[in-house]
Amino acid sequence: MHPPDDTERAHFLQALQKQKNELATLRITGSPTQVGQGLVSLAELHGMLEDHAASRQCYEEALAMFQEAGYKPGQAQACFGLGVVKANFEDHRGAVELIAQAARLFNETKDRDGEALSRACIGESLRALGQPEAAEEKYQEALILYRQTRNTERTARLLLDIGDIRMEKAEYEPARKRFLEALPLLEKGDDAEALALGHLLLGESEGLLGDHEGARTHLLRAVELYQELHDHVYEARARWDLGLSCYYSQDLPAARSQLEAVLPLYEEQGRADEVAKVRNILAHFAARGA
Repeated sequence: MHPPDDTERAHFLQALQKQKNELATLRITGSPTQVGQGLVSLAELHGMLEDHAASRQCYEEALAMFQEAGYKPGQAQACFGLGVVKANFEDHRGAVELIAQAARLFNETKDRDGEALSRACIGESLRALGQPEAAEEKYQEALILYRQTRNTERTARLLLDIGDIRMEKAEYEPARKRFLEALPLLEKGDDAEALALGHLLLGESEGLLGDHEGARTHLLRAVELYQELHDHVYEARARWDLGLSCYYSQDLPAARSQLEAVLPLYEEQGRADEVAKVRNILAHFAARGA
């Protein structure tokens, strides 16, 4: 999740103060379960403001309240939140332990979406720990649950994650199949960032499999989407890949055009090595009269 901009931050701070006021009343009039839910809401707002220490404190108090009340859905929420906080502090082993506890509680309370999200988050932490096979196993478990609940947005995101793991293992054809499966789901949704990533990853897999014409179609769409999102880091990646596909397709003018477009993006990001590489390639093109 991107850091909040000034407008979002002001909105979250206003919501935070409102929630604190409501929680103060709940502590007097509410049951432990109600107080716990108020604390979870407060923890989530602290998380959106990236105040993870305050978020952890609220989740810990909420968990104690839910345990006192014997309220398992709340315990699941609090354990999940605490696991996410651990992940934000880069304690992925601690995150796996807590979120696995949340997954068990979500399973016991028949909350399949909560269980699926937990399993997917465990996968993310396992991946961060350098365990891609174990991560993919958790992603697959989450995928089954999301398909049962017909959550197409989460299904598509997981397909991209699974495909990306396969790309890292140089298993390009299995990766391509996952991206192809995800793309129609993404086209039906309204997550432009995920759609852009889907086109980018599919384009990269097509290129690595030697289908440079097919790659160009998807990479060009990725460039367009990242331009709309003002994401210059991923736009640069997509343009670089597109330039390579144009080059391998023997369309040197198109390749040069993409490299000329990526150069200021690399310069803006201070990526000196990439800037030098692109300048050398453009000089080579100029020497050939391309």
